[in-house]
Parts: sequence; C-alpha cells; structure tokens
Amino acid sequence: MDKRFAEQRAIVIGAGIGGLAVAAALANHFGQVVVLERDELPAEVRPRPGAAQTRHLHVLLSGGAAALAELFPGVHTRLIEAGAQLADVGADANFELAGTPKLPRRELNIYSWQLSRPLLEAVLREQLRERENVQLRELSRVIEIVPDENNRAAGVRVESREGKHDELDALLVIDASGRGVPTLDFLKATGRPLPTETTVGTDLTYGTTVYSFPDGAEPDFKQAWVHGKAPEQGRAGFLVKRENGLWDAVLAGRLGDVPPIEDDAFLAFADTLPNQAISTALRRGRREAPIVRFGYPESRWRHFADLTDFPVGLLPLGDAVCNTNPVFGQGMTVAAKEAVMLHRLLAESGGHASSLETIGPAFLKEMEDLVKTPWSGATALDLAYPQTKGERPADMRQRSEYQAGVMKLAAVDPDVHRLMVEVRHLVKPANLLHTPDLQQRVQAVLQHPAASS
Repeated sequence: MDKRFAEQRAIVIGAGIGGLAVAAALANHFGQVVVLERDELPAEVRPRPGAAQTRHLHVLLSGGAAALAELFPGVHTRLIEAGAQLADVGADANFELAGTPKLPRRELNIYSWQLSRPLLEAVLREQLRERENVQLRELSRVIEIVPDENNRAAGVRVESREGKHDELDALLVIDASGRGVPTLDFLKATGRPLPTETTVGTDLTYGTTVYSFPDGAEPDFKQAWVHGKAPEQGRAGFLVKRENGLWDAVLAGRLGDVPPIEDDAFLAFADTLPNQAISTALRRGRREAPIVRFGYPESRWRHFADLTDFPVGLLPLGDAVCNTNPVFGQGMTVAAKEAVMLHRLLAESGGHASSLETIGPAFLKEMEDLVKTPWSGATALDLAYPQTKGERPADMRQRSEYQAGVMKLAAVDPDVHRLMVEVRHLVKPANLLHTPDLQQRVQAVLQHPAASS
C-alpha cells in the first residue's frame, strides 16, 4: 500500500539557511522532520564554524524574504523585533558600477533585509523548534546516505561528537550541506554518473569587518555598493547597516589583489574605489571587530537535472547545486525559493509517497531554471575580466552592451530601474528585461545615447 508523507520521516543534512527553510517546507507534509547539523546550534546569536562565510556580509533579498514568509508565518515581524534593518534598494542605496550611469536615489518599495547570518539562523531555528514534528540534532555528522535494495536513498548514517554511530531511515533525504559531498558520494557508491559541472573562476578575496558610528555621523544611506569598471579595475566595496547599530564593511579584490587587514591600509584600499562614499563613511566610524578575509575561487553549477537515473528519495538544494559569486548576495534567496518550490510540489502530489518518483525530476528541473538568472548575472561580471577562467557565451559582447543600455535607461526611468531590481532580487523573471518594447528602447539608447535623457 502506498504510504502517505504524514506517516513518514524526512531528513535534512545541514542547518544553514537552505536546510532550515526546507525543513519548514517539509514539516507541512511529513510526520517527522529531522535536521542533522555537525556544528553546535547555539541558543544565542553567534557564528558557527561550519558556515564558512558566517562572519561576512549577508543580505536577504526581497524574493528571499517573501519565500521565507511563506514557510515561516510571522517571520518578518520576528526579524524586525530582533533588529533586522529594512532598506529600500532605491531610496536607501548608494549604488555605482563604474562605467555606467550612477543610479539615482528614488523610492522603489523593494527592500533588502539586512542582518547578520547568525541572527537570521537563530530566528528561523526558534520558529522550527516550535513545531512538534521537527527535530534539530546538533553535533551530528552525516557519514553517508544509505541505499535500499533498489539503490534509492533510504536514510543516513550519522556520527555523534562522541563517535557513536546511528542509522536513521527516511522516505526523503535533502542534502543542504553546502558542498554537496553526501549526494556526490551516494551517486558514486550506487554506480551512477556524476553531474556535469559548469565553473567560472572568480579568484575573489574579500575582507569583512564591523563598524559603528557616533550619533550624527551615520551615512545618509543604509547600503552602499561600489564596483570598479571591468576589466580595468576589479576592486569593490560594500557598507551595509544591520542589527545592533552595526555596519558590515567589505572590501574585495580580484586576481591576487588582496584587501589588507591593517586599519590604515584597509582605508587606503577603500580610497581607490570609484566612489568615495564608503571611504568617507569609514573615516567617521570606528572598527568594532577584526578584519576577516575570505577567498572565493570559483562559481560552480552542478547540472543534476541532466542525470536520467537520479536516485529517488534524495534531493540536493542550495549551494550543493549552484553557488555564485557571493558579492551579489543571492544565495540565501535562491535556497529559500527552492524550499518553496519543493513545498508546492509536495502539496500538489496529494501526499502520496509514490509521487517522489515524479517530484524529484520536476524539482531538479525547476531548480535548473531558477538558478539561470543569478548565474547569468554573476558570471557576466566575472567573465568581463580576461584572466577569468570559464567558457564565455558567443554573444557575450552583445549581452554586455544590452545590460549597459538597461542601466542607462534605469538611470532616467523609475519603471526600468524598478524592474531591473526586481529581477536581481528574484521577484520577477529575467525575460521581462527582454520584451520587444524594452529591447527597442535599449537599442535606441545604444545607437543614440541622447535618447536616454
């Protein structure tokens, strides 16, 4: 007899943003959801060692905030109460991509949620712990995904910090581990091929610290995003207000251009950005934490949807599938939207366990479609640097010119500005930037620059 999800257990590997979001989705359908995390899950707000970028700047885009609200009712109120900052990405943003027109400060009513990753994780964990059918198991390292007699995923083998081994059965295993090693190991162990991968080098290094500002000295924006013109300059800077009156300050360089960690040198690096907004602000503030570096060598996209024999009962999610240049801040939003997609597919199945045979391929295909927009946007900037490793689209020059034309229109047309931001925040599909009418206007701008004024 075909059992129903409500009689079954689902397991989530990893308690990062993707793992927490998908656990909330699964809790609406399965009788029990167990989240396995190798780190300690602290009651207080503090970084976890297993989350490599946890001390660095994190921003939840509008599309991600909407997705989390579907999975965690009331989460927006809880985030605001916890200190998260809302920023209108038009009126509250100082945005400059050198070589393109500076975008004016105008209200767009599209918001970034600005907060530290530890705070966001703590709020989501708190809500999950209120659900009786969700169990968060910390200090639990997944050794392997266990197959059944048909080489489907049937559960996991777990090791505690004390070295004790345990085996948990499950109808569905979600790999939200970040690196995707459990899924790749399972494919190899069951004699299946690995997915093809698309990679684009970034060779990016960024340094993050935290600043505070005395009364009356805070910047007149809530976020600044300044990037040099490619390929002449690869430096970028970010300054974003978040909880507790603190600001995340990030300076980034490419191709061996490493931001310094000494105060004077850090400020001198900021002075080289094409816009002095960040540099000027930092000199009015006070550094409250050490400068921490993080290296990001390449973006990777694993095409699991192309595998014809992907195992039933296993689904990868988030960075296990695709990770892109983190300076675009889209990773948490993509993972949250993937969790909503799975929630919808499970709801449409009628609750029948046998439907996983069709849900799996559908989910992998929808993920492939979802990540096309963030992948295209992030890698377009990365590939503008000749030294960057990666296959360049045959029409790369035309794409770059078109994007420049859209930016010119956005500088003078609030509707285009809003649409461009909605696409970047994964609120609207990217094809809306390529309607016949907009293409005609962009071409007019490119051929006759005065047409944009």
